[in-house]
Amino acid sequence: MKFQESESIELKRTLNKDFAKEVVAFLNTRNGVIYIGVDDNGDVLGVSNVDKTMREIRDIIRDQILPSTEGLCEIGSLLEDDKTVITIRVTKGTKLYYIKKEGRSATGCFYRDGTSSTPMSEEEIERRFIKTYSKHLSMIETPSSQKNFSFNQLKIYYSSKGYHLNDETLVDNLHLKTDDGRYNFLAELLSDENRISIKVARFQGEDKSVLLEKSEYGYQCLLVAIDRVINRLEAENITKSRIVGAQRVDKRLMDMASLREVFINAIAHNDWSIVEPAVYIFSNHIEVISHGGLPDGETKEMFFKGISTPRNKELMRVLSDLKYVEQTGYGVPEVLKHYDKNVFDIEENYINVSIPYDAEVMASMHVTDVGAKHDTENDTENDTENDTEKTIISAIKSNPYVSQEALAKLCNKSRITISRIIKKSNKIKRVGPDKGGHWEIID
Repeated sequence: MKFQESESIELKRTLNKDFAKEVVAFLNTRNGVIYIGVDDNGDVLGVSNVDKTMREIRDIIRDQILPSTEGLCEIGSLLEDDKTVITIRVTKGTKLYYIKKEGRSATGCFYRDGTSSTPMSEEEIERRFIKTYSKHLSMIETPSSQKNFSFNQLKIYYSSKGYHLNDETLVDNLHLKTDDGRYNFLAELLSDENRISIKVARFQGEDKSVLLEKSEYGYQCLLVAIDRVINRLEAENITKSRIVGAQRVDKRLMDMASLREVFINAIAHNDWSIVEPAVYIFSNHIEVISHGGLPDGETKEMFFKGISTPRNKELMRVLSDLKYVEQTGYGVPEVLKHYDKNVFDIEENYINVSIPYDAEVMASMHVTDVGAKHDTENDTENDTENDTEKTIISAIKSNPYVSQEALAKLCNKSRITISRIIKKSNKIKRVGPDKGGHWEIID
């Protein structure tokens, strides 16, 4: 990987006194990444005491920056040239952020200007402070910076449900323009091409210390991205099968209806002016995070009872038209039939839902040898390989560039087993070299 400073990348040899300033600048300006352990020339130096440095970073972000940055700063690491580099991914916030000890002043408030963090003027501070407390515009009131869109994918989705809309009626009926005739942010979300993407990241273990894989689903109609992420979640949701009497009984890693509901809720209720929702996959659970917390006027009690206050009414209408959601308060109470309330972490700036894996299914996944069988005598080796092949195919459909290492992790098999199943399959084709190529599924 080549490291080079830019308007969205900051390189630092070590964690130093300017770190808080760099975080504040990104929070106030744009999404960015800070790499610690890389010098200004892009040479990788690494970090010697990774755990200690990560703790210090968390303390600085928590104690030295106001207001709270919960959900906006993601600390991780990567291995480059056999050296560990710490990554801090900062999401632009909607408030005015500043260094606590300096206060809301030119010495405490910064913005990103090219590759530098520059102090704000008093006028800029005042303007942003007022904006922080102003009413957020809705999706249909917020103009898009892009001028021309097409909606072919959106029309296909509506046609599949029996709605036949031309360009003019589509724009009018779905409120895709502002009152002054400009395309709005909802139009951008639903257009054939856009700059919006939903991140799905896989981590090693139970926290974000080591990132194994990151996939982006988007840059096209939001509905397509939703379907691709749901397909990915289906692939992650491994099934354990056993024979009871004369019947085959399947048990899944997670309740799929609940997982789907949680993800669709994150799409419908996310504050898109902050950042897109995200899905994080761990060794023992999956997290789905949306930003903005509860909408104004909604309490946690209302939330758990299913009394919904849609943040994005027009987007909710589209999701309802296309049968992604019910507008009857069915969602959260249905999730609570399978999981406890403590899976919901509801804060001012975000809602993070953590769905745990089923212990019995996890136990059945702990196989370490090539060709290992399920823990049920009645399962055959061919059944196991067929199930694994289906999981591999689903994963490739979601991400044609997925590595065999990631597939092995997904299926809880060795890389040798995955390679053998792929070679035997007449449905999976490799296009291009091992590095830089991709998979194709042959129907």
